[in-house]
Amino acid sequence: MKKLFLLFVIACFGQSLLAQNSGLYIPRNFEPQYEKGTRSLKGTPGANYWQNRSDYRIQIDLEPKKKLVKGAETVTYYNNSPDSLRIIRIKLIHDLYKKGGQRSDDINPLDVTEGVLLKKVVVNGAAVASEKQNRYNTFLDIRLVKPMAPKSSATLEIDWEFTMPSDERATRECVCDPTTFFIPYFYPEIAVYDDLHGWASTPYNGLQEFYHDFSNYDVTITTPKGYQVWATGEWQNPETILNEPFLKRWKDAHVATDVVKIFTDEELKQGGVFKKNKKHVFQFKATDVPDFTFAASTHYNWDATSVIVDDQTQRRTFVSAAYKTESNDFKRVARIAADGVRLMSTYLPGYPFPYPCLTVFNGNDGMEYPMMINDASVGEDDVVGLTVHESAHTYFPFMMGINEQYYAWMDEGWANFFDHFIGDSIEHKSSRIWGGGFGNESDLPLMVPSRNMDGSSYGFASYSRPQLAYVQLYDMLGYETFHKCMTTYMDRWKGKHPGPYDFYFTFNEVSGKDLNWFWKPWFFEMGYPDLGIQTVARQNDTDASWVVFVEKKGSFPIPIHLTIEYEGGVKEEIHQTAEVWANGKALVQVLLKNKNVPKKITLGGKTIPDVKKMNDVWVAPK
Repeated sequence: MKKLFLLFVIACFGQSLLAQNSGLYIPRNFEPQYEKGTRSLKGTPGANYWQNRSDYRIQIDLEPKKKLVKGAETVTYYNNSPDSLRIIRIKLIHDLYKKGGQRSDDINPLDVTEGVLLKKVVVNGAAVASEKQNRYNTFLDIRLVKPMAPKSSATLEIDWEFTMPSDERATRECVCDPTTFFIPYFYPEIAVYDDLHGWASTPYNGLQEFYHDFSNYDVTITTPKGYQVWATGEWQNPETILNEPFLKRWKDAHVATDVVKIFTDEELKQGGVFKKNKKHVFQFKATDVPDFTFAASTHYNWDATSVIVDDQTQRRTFVSAAYKTESNDFKRVARIAADGVRLMSTYLPGYPFPYPCLTVFNGNDGMEYPMMINDASVGEDDVVGLTVHESAHTYFPFMMGINEQYYAWMDEGWANFFDHFIGDSIEHKSSRIWGGGFGNESDLPLMVPSRNMDGSSYGFASYSRPQLAYVQLYDMLGYETFHKCMTTYMDRWKGKHPGPYDFYFTFNEVSGKDLNWFWKPWFFEMGYPDLGIQTVARQNDTDASWVVFVEKKGSFPIPIHLTIEYEGGVKEEIHQTAEVWANGKALVQVLLKNKNVPKKITLGGKTIPDVKKMNDVWVAPK
């Protein structure tokens, strides 16, 4: 009887779930999370929400001449889940370069190696036998002698080394020149085990990005003398490396509003920047961050400043740019990044920047990491957009622990959205609005997991389609409501792992609107946006007003924006948000305010995607 009652409750709950979210498809594997109470139908973490985490203590030795990274780490892993874990899964990202590795693109044959060389693997004080190590693609599964109980911890000790790829075009990392390195993914990292998918199972192939737990890091990096290191976290021992006046400049930059040159390439050549040490030993600490990255050079310029990111507490973020002298666009980067951080903190998303520091390093890519960015020199036309885009990733996927391997649109789309508006505020030149891929066979719904896409499908679904969806949503809700929805979403899921429905449900609840009619076509369906002017006519025989009949020919709801030119040179603009289509109708009548005879009417705007332009202009018959 009890079993029948339980099945009845579960069945009713499932019906309630689908009823309350009519029109949105909910995958079957998502339903148990609501039944178990780890997530709620309001978009909040449930009463039983949990996530695992780690504490990392890492010692790194960088041998530049050999391009060799040697490391030793002690990791304390906390199983906060209700499950007993029979394995601990480790990510070995540099196995991307291992002979026989699965890669999304070709690499330089000279960079093929044996991957990560593991010299020691110990769990809870006992060496792990080779037969209990299952190594495949970029994962290492350690089979535990005794399952790891819920609410328990384990200690891992791992020693390893690997050789960096020498190709300057290597994905997301860089041997930029013989004495300059950008080094991400350099340590064995415990994969995410979460309530939605269990152990993360997408190997790294160079295309899809990442998913990390929030952890604490205490990292020591040893280099030969003459090197400066920049890294995730706050630098703990500058007084052991920098001489005066360079130490003073570093301290001054932490409270400065103007850009301070901590040192230049020329000053490095002259000597005197660093103390006379046989080696340079740097220590960095970071708390509650999802990853750790570092970079090093003997000849990069270092600019820095600071910016207030929280007006209530007056908390500041230390913003740096490290770059080679030839990169003229980078001479503006510290200022651009600081202005971008300020605008993101106060305007969009309008949420205080969460980290104490941010360094934009002149590498070979356009790639984000917690408190670190690897940006190529792209020239004056693109430097603002690239700098802001990568800085915006601090919110998504780092402050909000997005699973980019499944839902890249939950971070890349937002970064595109922010760099469009923030970039326009900085230099009055909007960027990154492009919708040319809509409706092609490679245009897939956003709810198709990113791990199942590649090529143009991955790029359009990660960047362009979600950016344009967010722009239409912002236009429809208006700044105040949109900002309230966004900051509530951030408050709820800061330092956690939101999924797509946590985003949808939060915006539904906070806006007070059922937005499922908008989510469904933009995020779940194949289709495209297309409006057309059907006809223009007098309202009726007794009213001289003119009416424009606008037809929704595509399946995606977008705003109606009309530019009307009247005889005599008078112009008028009329804008109606995408909400005009919320009731499902396919034809809208727009009444013109001016009763003069319209000469030409144009439909559309630069932030409104409309794939078929042939029906967007009406010209009065002669």
